[in-house]
Amino acid sequence: MTDLLQKNLMYLYSNKRDTFDLIQRYLDQVNEKKSKLIINDDGTVNLTYTLTDGIKTLYSDDQSDITKWIEEHNYLQDGQYDVVMYGLGLTQHLAKLIEINSKLNFFIMEPEIDIFVEALKIVEIDQLLEHPQVKQLTIGNHPIHFKLFHSLVSTYSSLSQIDVYIPYYAQINIEDMRAFYEYNYLIRESRLIEIGFEKQFGTLPYRNSINNIEKMLLSQPISELHNKFEGCTALVVGGGPSLAVDAEEIKKHKDKLLIIAAGSSIQSLLTYGIEPHLMVSMDPGSANGKVYEKIESSEIPLVFVPQIYANILNIHPKHNYYAWFQNDVIINYLFSDIKVDYNFVPTNSVSGTAIQVAKYLGANQILFAGQDCSFPNNEFYAQGVEHVSESQLKKKIAKGNLEVENVNGTTNYTDISMKSVLENIERLISTIDDVTFINTSSLGAKIKGADYVPFLEATKNIQSNNFNFSELRLSFKNESTTNSITVEGALSRIRKFKSTCEQLIDYSEASLKLIGKIDEQSRRQPDKAMNTLAKLEQQFSKVTRNAMFEDIITVWNRGLTRNYDQQVIRIAKEPTMIGKTKLLNEIVVPFIEAIINSFRELIKEFQQLQEKLTQIKEQ
Repeated sequence: MTDLLQKNLMYLYSNKRDTFDLIQRYLDQVNEKKSKLIINDDGTVNLTYTLTDGIKTLYSDDQSDITKWIEEHNYLQDGQYDVVMYGLGLTQHLAKLIEINSKLNFFIMEPEIDIFVEALKIVEIDQLLEHPQVKQLTIGNHPIHFKLFHSLVSTYSSLSQIDVYIPYYAQINIEDMRAFYEYNYLIRESRLIEIGFEKQFGTLPYRNSINNIEKMLLSQPISELHNKFEGCTALVVGGGPSLAVDAEEIKKHKDKLLIIAAGSSIQSLLTYGIEPHLMVSMDPGSANGKVYEKIESSEIPLVFVPQIYANILNIHPKHNYYAWFQNDVIINYLFSDIKVDYNFVPTNSVSGTAIQVAKYLGANQILFAGQDCSFPNNEFYAQGVEHVSESQLKKKIAKGNLEVENVNGTTNYTDISMKSVLENIERLISTIDDVTFINTSSLGAKIKGADYVPFLEATKNIQSNNFNFSELRLSFKNESTTNSITVEGALSRIRKFKSTCEQLIDYSEASLKLIGKIDEQSRRQPDKAMNTLAKLEQQFSKVTRNAMFEDIITVWNRGLTRNYDQQVIRIAKEPTMIGKTKLLNEIVVPFIEAIINSFRELIKEFQQLQEKLTQIKEQ
């Protein structure tokens, strides 16, 4: 066993250095091992794990537990799936699944390094890791290991995913298992949102961020408002049907509450005669532009993020404050040297952004109104909404076949989008410790972390205060004293950005020439072709390891990049040079051509911005 362990460690040292280093730290630091390998007289193996409440054995003596487990997973006999497997054990469960279907792909998370080290004494790790059906094996039980694993699954999984786990691991550490599946859910949800976002908007959000840099220079950073109303109570208003119930009372409490209109709710608020103190907008699409086309809101201060639909800032040219999201790849790349405290957590709901704005302005209590996150009484919006047609609303409501508990103890219909919004808000407020959240939306869904309290009761103890919320408008300066983004600074960054794009185009075109050379050499000079392939890898890495590519292109071309990552590994596994050349032309050439086009698109966008900023500078 010792010899096999050493052989396996040598293999890991050469081929999976990160796993080797993890095991080495474990062997050096941990004196008392929890897990122990058992070799039975008949040659079968088992494993024990020591817990505070006793010793747990991995397999039953007759292995009936494995037989029962396989029977429960017989549905995997047919079809092609990516199996996300929690726990490796001593590989018996995996081996049985491989036996029943050779078309299954396995992404395996082994959270117990103790067990993995014992497995290395009896399992030839090279055969496991190089098995064609084993696509990924990650070891560790810290959040960074779970996040890495799910990120890799998200990148390389191309089939329908099936989750399986070895029950033994629930006995060992149920909390780790829960954390694993929580990350699993979050990353899969995030991927689905990204795919939907990309399908709906394409590169529009990033183009908006470029175009709106001009508007940022003509606006103020939200840092002008940091803690301006410290200790106030804010009301974050959504456009749900329950807004109608409390509209009159909201109007009466305007001087006591910092009223923030989240997104399209501004339409309903104005319909009910309520002018909020602040609007927050983030959506990149033209539907968001229609919100502001149909109302008069030019005197109401607006907080925007750069991805906002660009024409909104033409309609609303003054009293504007900006923040930006942590995942705004354009702004964060271009202004990476500027440290700000208004780099907000991205949310899939404008209400989530409004919550962060309210806290940033100093609110220690945040009330929700019109935040229904569902379709109470088969309605979606309160009165006044004009940016979507009635037929569009009916179609959306008709697709609401999910249910969610409402604040009255019954249920409302909802859809996957609204359910995601609800969960997103709940996760956000769970991270904010120093703010009390109250949900006054009398028809909507329950919101974890924000107990339901009727509006009148929630506001009865809020006294008149010394806050003058109209200062959001009156204190607006023509020239910001804290804006660290200047016209000249932006122009300098744009010139450097364009220059980097041009350089990466040159590197990409040089890579294409090398592929052409490999094509010529592959049939008659395979050795030279292999040397040229090594040069290609070195040349193209100048592109793929550049920060611009990593930060921007992989997002600008998210679908293309994901597909490339899934396909390119085929080249390394292809044994012949002719086969490798064919795959280079099928996979790598179209990818390089596409990213060259992306660099040229970025140059064009920034050239237009440069011309606008040059005009501003010369005025």
